[in-house]
Amino acid sequence: MILECIQALAEKKSFNRQDFFQVFREKGFEAGEESLKKRLQKMLNAGAIVRVGRNAYCVSVKGMSQYEYQYSNISNDVVKIIEENHPYLEFLIFELFQLNEFVNHQLAHNIVFVSVESETMDFIFDTLKEAYPGKVLVNPTPEVFHQYWVDNMIVVIKMVTEAPKGRQQKWHTRIENILVDLMAAPLLQESISKSEYSAIFEGAFTRYVVDESCLFRYAKRRAVDKKIKMFLKEKTGSTLRTE
Repeated sequence: MILECIQALAEKKSFNRQDFFQVFREKGFEAGEESLKKRLQKMLNAGAIVRVGRNAYCVSVKGMSQYEYQYSNISNDVVKIIEENHPYLEFLIFELFQLNEFVNHQLAHNIVFVSVESETMDFIFDTLKEAYPGKVLVNPTPEVFHQYWVDNMIVVIKMVTEAPKGRQQKWHTRIENILVDLMAAPLLQESISKSEYSAIFEGAFTRYVVDESCLFRYAKRRAVDKKIKMFLKEKTGSTLRTE
């Protein structure tokens, strides 16, 4: 009976809680709403169903998973330095090598982007430049970025308010952040060829669970929500589940 419910839900591009309850009742489950809520949560925990937006779910496609990334040694060292010297600071780490699983042409040189609140940027710069002399930039223009570029460069940038925090660690960069920043962050656009964007977006939507509510809330904050929707429609084979 559970399998029949999953098959019925799989026919929907996405569904909400009420759709879930309705399908289970139509298939003969005589259970109250609280019991069905627990059933939904159990299936979410097991990975049979995944969340793709606010009150929006879909049946997990084979191979689909939550985005995770094994950060490089230099990124983990940067995290350790920041946490030891600024234990209450909120920050995000994104490194260029995170894109290597998506791009057609592998990136040979890494860059570590450290996003912090604007009033703490100079403090973080001073802390990191002691450990990495000549390899740290703070809020550079594209011109300065290219002029002083070195392998494993560390770039301290301003954190966008309301930027989504990581799931496993708050400083992790989520897949939703990456997709939005590709469209909104000038330094990232300077580092990745536009010809790779279609592969990155398609790879992200194919391999991972993308929370579309999270994605477009952040995209709207960065004023690229319409740009992303148009790009997905015109340049990729990916479709949004919540529209």
